[in-house]
Amino acid sequence: MAIKLTSYGAAREVTGSCHLLNINSFRIVVDCGLWQGSEESYLKNWEHFCFDAKDIDAVILTHAHLDHCGRLPKLFANKYKGKIYLTPPTAKLAKIILDDNLKITLQKSSQMKLPVLYSPADLSKTYTAFEIVDYYKPTKLSSDINFTFHNAGHILGSAFVEIKAKDKTIVFSGDIGGEDMPLVKDIDYLDKADWIVCESTYGDRLHEDLASRDKKLIEAVQRVTSNNSTLMIAVFAIERTQDILEVLNNYYENHLDFKVPIFLDSPMASRATEVYKQYTSYFKDEAQNILKTDRDLFDFPHLTVTNQSRDSKKINSLPPPKIILAGSGMLEGGRMMHHLAHYMNVAKNHLLLTGFQVPGTVGHKVLNGATHFNYYDHSIQIKAAVDQIDGFSAHGDQAAMLKWLGAFGKSPQKILLTHGHGQAFEIFAQEIKNQLKLSAEIVEVNKTIVLE
Repeated sequence: MAIKLTSYGAAREVTGSCHLLNINSFRIVVDCGLWQGSEESYLKNWEHFCFDAKDIDAVILTHAHLDHCGRLPKLFANKYKGKIYLTPPTAKLAKIILDDNLKITLQKSSQMKLPVLYSPADLSKTYTAFEIVDYYKPTKLSSDINFTFHNAGHILGSAFVEIKAKDKTIVFSGDIGGEDMPLVKDIDYLDKADWIVCESTYGDRLHEDLASRDKKLIEAVQRVTSNNSTLMIAVFAIERTQDILEVLNNYYENHLDFKVPIFLDSPMASRATEVYKQYTSYFKDEAQNILKTDRDLFDFPHLTVTNQSRDSKKINSLPPPKIILAGSGMLEGGRMMHHLAHYMNVAKNHLLLTGFQVPGTVGHKVLNGATHFNYYDHSIQIKAAVDQIDGFSAHGDQAAMLKWLGAFGKSPQKILLTHGHGQAFEIFAQEIKNQLKLSAEIVEVNKTIVLE
């Protein structure tokens, strides 16, 4: 049986995840995400696919993050005719992400004088092609190929994919989740695979422990009263927002004397939160137990959701102390940019970043000592404190990923590393060899690997 893997994105980089698995000429694309970060990286989204979309037999989506789903409609713009397999929550969340991204790419196309990346019609074809498959249900793709989704513990509905071709098994990790997250169930473990295509985002580091994570967030929340200041929390619409709301819900519900107003100023995060409310059966047991006494984990005293832009603008007229949750998580747009322009030049204010910052993004620059950032051609001075809490990252750290890989025992012939940056690949590959005694290879972009 001839099995070949070629990665056309998220190879030696973090974003743009897109992997082609060719099994006896049956072609499966796993994820088709957007490149993010620098302008150079973002412009790659307009490059032609290095494969013919109309020759693809099936597409499997691991989860709804933009860097995994953002170019799906472009497949249909290039004559793809097949299905997209995804879990029920992923279908709902991906629609929110892709609807928003259509508006952004149309705007970018106009500004940069580029052709439209994809059209509303292509987006409609994408949704029509959604084929809903839940966890643990083997799904036949051909007479000798099937796949099964397993819980990846990353975001609601996220999956890693077990693909079986006769007697061979190939696993795609998607994004591996952190352990003991506030809402989603912990990642599943398998005990056998021949090859594993594994992400490496945090392959070179460990997250802060959960107690420190929550403590750091609550200390920042409490500090706004003593400083009479504004706390800005840059959130990602999916998972990070809901995890933080759950922690804040617990704090506000148990400290009724704490009355600092808090604003969720992200329409996309608000819509995503409604999806979370629809799929509470996907929550871990601890969260489901809380729901027995608290019917809404994402609503609490003094929280205001500001979906309309006029309500967002009113936030800035309110005196401190106050707390603002807004996107984007890497400060690449969204309403947070408007708040930064108002508050970052005041030393007593505070910005919290809540996840990985891709090199080239404003978030990465601010976190690494930038003194100014650009806001509509105006230079805004950075005087406010800037911190990062990586414990809310939906990605597992090095220890979590080694634990997941270790469950496969000695069965894997090779671990194929994707979706990372810089030294993370080399460090993680070495740890796999040292701790698990397994062979690890860093996947190169557009380079075909024969799995034999």
